[in-house]
Amino acid sequence: MSEGRSAHPHVWSVPEREVLASAVAAAPSVHNARPWTFVVREHVAELRPHPVDLLDEHDPLGRDRDLSLGAALTNLLLAVEHLGLVPRVDEVAEPGCERAITTVTATHRTEPSEAAERRFAALTHRRSHRGAFPGGRLTDAERASLRAAAGLAPGETRWITGASEALAVARSLSYAARVMHADAAYQRELAHWIVYEDAVGGPNPESGIPESALGWRGLPAVGLVTDRTKLPDEALLASRIEHDSVLVLCGEGDAAGDHVRIGRALQLVWLEATSRGMAASVMTQPLRLGEVRAAIAEELELPGKPHALMRFGHRS
Repeated sequence: MSEGRSAHPHVWSVPEREVLASAVAAAPSVHNARPWTFVVREHVAELRPHPVDLLDEHDPLGRDRDLSLGAALTNLLLAVEHLGLVPRVDEVAEPGCERAITTVTATHRTEPSEAAERRFAALTHRRSHRGAFPGGRLTDAERASLRAAAGLAPGETRWITGASEALAVARSLSYAARVMHADAAYQRELAHWIVYEDAVGGPNPESGIPESALGWRGLPAVGLVTDRTKLPDEALLASRIEHDSVLVLCGEGDAAGDHVRIGRALQLVWLEATSRGMAASVMTQPLRLGEVRAAIAEELELPGKPHALMRFGHRS
């Protein structure tokens, strides 16, 4: 048996449990709803899906909730590595539950990698930047580092490049924005999640979308469309897509497990960007429309269906 390896699973101490719980709580999620429960029992850290009301319009198939769960799992695994332990991930079926429970255990110690430590340090600094990126475009080296961080197959990460691709995607996003803008049921649901800073007795501040975080113009505006969003024209959208660096995460599978896997990759890319001083945001709202997903897949000749669009840039 190698040094540091034990035949028995590691038992989490109280301080270690606090590190794990803090990491999971820092994960991004759809409307900051945290659609999971997290429990640590002796040697097992357990993530399980948790129902969230008032997401039927935004997330009718549960894909965003699965992506959120994947992001939480990434944070959990980074925390385990930060503690100097090697994580083991298992999916456990529980009678009466539609979805498997994700359990994480550790059996031996190791030194965390430089990348893992850098990304762990970025957990509390990661933010969704829905404003414009006034700085220059990402370099080829920066783009390469983000694609590598995802840990996906080459075809599952795709940068949007060139004027023709930008315009094609802009048309799909513009269409989605118009549909969402006119959808009264969708807007009623979204209004529930917006947290107004001057509201008294409003929604739980730990969930929901701060009004100040909404994007009102340009490409951020089509990432989350409210009934007050000023919808940009296709030409403006195309120019912003060309200026920003937009990465598409896709996959052949479209089941819950596929979405969790992409969610894990999404968070790794986001943390890598944060650790390198880049700003980022995620767009999934337009992809709730099946025709938009299909159009983007066709326009970009993707090997599977798009699950998320990520935009990156420099703040200055």
